[in-house]
Amino acid sequence: MLYLISLGLSDEKDMSLKALEATKKCNKIYLEPYTNKMETSVKKLEKLIGKKVIEVQRSALEEDSDEILKEAKTKDIGVLVAGDALSATTHISLILDSKKQKIPYRIIHGSSIFTAIGETGLQIYKFGKTTTLTNHVQKSTIETIKNNQKLGLHTLVLLDIKREKNYFMDALEALEILKPKGKVIVACQLGTEKQIIVYGKIEELSKLKNLKRKTPAVLIVPGELHFLEEEFLEAL
Repeated sequence: MLYLISLGLSDEKDMSLKALEATKKCNKIYLEPYTNKMETSVKKLEKLIGKKVIEVQRSALEEDSDEILKEAKTKDIGVLVAGDALSATTHISLILDSKKQKIPYRIIHGSSIFTAIGETGLQIYKFGKTTTLTNHVQKSTIETIKNNQKLGLHTLVLLDIKREKNYFMDALEALEILKPKGKVIVACQLGTEKQIIVYGKIEELSKLKNLKRKTPAVLIVPGELHFLEEEFLEAL
């Protein structure tokens, strides 16, 4: 049996009871933390779970996934994933491979950025396609924002992560690269006691020193605002 176990948004305390119960059943547990910067560690997880946790690179779930799937044929193997287990296409591919090899699997869901953005006051169902901003703004990022805005939809902009280089793009860098027109929302460290949510024009937000190195962070480019959304944002 293969278990994809969501860790939740911020740290090991975000794990659900279902997630903890699933880890107790596993003979071996891997940790794939690539998709988020969490305030936790292998040691903290091991203390909570009471078992050894093996941190792996993302490649272990992509090019080298056969090894994990081979183990899952005869043992209960758990893969701990930052955020929600199915937020990244890597994990969808792992489930697809499990199906092809007739390996039973179970998914334990958890909190993620895709639900936490509700704290901005924007309505979740009014978000369009999500995009990712890298060091060099891509044409596809701009097109995604424009297409969403044509439909009156909000755009969640995820910021670049290069975990192997310990690089996490912060909001100030993102604003400098994207240079959005109009007002945008910056949300940093959602789900933690240190979270920051601010709304304004780039000229205003770029002056906020408390946004520097506050990661993980996202930008949200609003589409057409409902009056309640607008009221909530102005209150920020």
